[in-house]
Amino acid sequence: VFAAWTDPDLLKQWWGPEHFTNPVVEGDITVGGVLHITMHGPKGSPFDVDMPMVKRYREIVPGKKLVFENEPKGERLIEGLTTVTFSDHPDGTLMEMTTTAKALAPVAVDMLKGMDQGWSQSFDKLARLLEA
Repeated sequence: VFAAWTDPDLLKQWWGPEHFTNPVVEGDITVGGVLHITMHGPKGSPFDVDMPMVKRYREIVPGKKLVFENEPKGERLIEGLTTVTFSDHPDGTLMEMTTTAKALAPVAVDMLKGMDQGWSQSFDKLARLLEA
């Protein structure tokens, strides 16, 4: 499960809501490193655009914990911090995530309204990837 968060080829397969793709997942997944992800929404939808973002890694404990800042690339509209922990569980790996996000501009308030749904759909995609 940890590898799915730290291997760009695996991240590319599950990051983002259903029907979103990730044409770009590249960078440095190390403490202080930056990962660039460009999501692209479903063709013909209002989200049929590139949505670049960056993740800046604050803490990495291999197999145990990731802490990263996340924000859209370009104009700084959102400030976010995500912590993901991984621990052994009788059924496999227990993954726990906490995330916070702060709108830095009025337009970002609407962007944040879909955050719970986006994470939920991302985790559904992650589960399918791990099952395969």
